[in-house]
Amino acid sequence: MRSIMFRAHRAVRTSVAAVALAAALFTATACSEAQKAIDCIQLGTQLANDVSNLQSVINDPDAAAESLENITKTLNKAAGDVDSQDVKDAITEMTAQVTQLSQQIANKETPSIDAVSVLKTSAKTIGDACTS
Repeated sequence: MRSIMFRAHRAVRTSVAAVALAAALFTATACSEAQKAIDCIQLGTQLANDVSNLQSVINDPDAAAESLENITKTLNKAAGDVDSQDVKDAITEMTAQVTQLSQQIANKETPSIDAVSVLKTSAKTIGDACTS
């Protein structure tokens, strides 16, 4: 009789432990996904701020080059941190636009206002892709 009760208690303890472990894993996964979403949204905000900064210094080639370098660093870091293919595609597109604008500034060409507008749109696209 005692052996049967011991087995029953052991089965209950094992079941409770399994449920607790599953709940902990689910919570950790849910928290991890939520943190990724928050980080992605913060990326969109950071890029929007960086592009606004670029717009304010676009007539100063040295400051514009530095601003574009900061945007490039942010994009490169983010490219390795995101899982969403939509966000990765938007980052790739924005990186190409930043590279083109950087080349214009390096060649002493006056960047068009449209180029900065395109970067604003790209930053917004990244933010939107994070929430979809």
